[in-house]
Amino acid sequence: MKLTGGLFPHPPIIIPEVGGERRFEAESTINACQELAGEIVDEEPDLLVFSGPHGRCEREEITILADDIIKGDLGQFNVPELNFSVSSLPGLVSDMVRKARAEGWAVDVAEDTISVRLDHGVMVPLYFLEEAGLGDVPWVIVNMAFWTPEKLFGFGQFLSEFFNETEALFVASGDLSHRLKPGAPGGYAPEGEEFDRKLMEYLGEANIHEIIEMDSELREKAGECGYRPLLIALGFCQNESLNVDIKSYEGPFGVGYGVAGFYQDHQD
Repeated sequence: MKLTGGLFPHPPIIIPEVGGERRFEAESTINACQELAGEIVDEEPDLLVFSGPHGRCEREEITILADDIIKGDLGQFNVPELNFSVSSLPGLVSDMVRKARAEGWAVDVAEDTISVRLDHGVMVPLYFLEEAGLGDVPWVIVNMAFWTPEKLFGFGQFLSEFFNETEALFVASGDLSHRLKPGAPGGYAPEGEEFDRKLMEYLGEANIHEIIEMDSELREKAGECGYRPLLIALGFCQNESLNVDIKSYEGPFGVGYGVAGFYQDHQD
């Protein structure tokens, strides 16, 4: 089986400098993130394609970060000394945007200093990837749009076709429901548990059709942030032999954290 991508959650509390001892309340998530990060590093990818929900997200347009080096820190979570940087490929991004536009996709390059920053949706998975030994692998960072599920999935397919001659892996970042129990960040809603249960069930079955068809009202009431990045990832990784390994799911702080690896049958 060949790894083609994966889903990480992004709670800063699971990073030692942020969460301290409290992080161990999400120990299954930490262990699963370490496992997935190790598998990604072992694949020795030429490129990581990323999508998450916390960058500059437009309703009708995908934005892609373009700079030689993209930096960020966790000052928002009281540890500004914990900083990260990744290299990128602005020339390749420009080529990709031109091709996407030629095919009718509403895509733009984000080059302004406010937008071209690593947010915590990138930095939490990056923490585990660096811990696992990730070298200077370039990243292409894709900010989601609020497109239909079918269109987001289709854009993932476009990305897969564009990078088909590159050893590229997809990193999706997103938490699930923020409303799993009273006191959760988004308050409590019973739909939160229902959404997470269904999504993880469909994902474990690699049942993309059911994921795409998930009820929009259920998604909204669940208060999730990972559904759209996941759809782009599934479009990128989908093939007739897609297998999904659910490495962990838990919600210790009232937010659902799912970790999953995406694989395909691979013959040398």
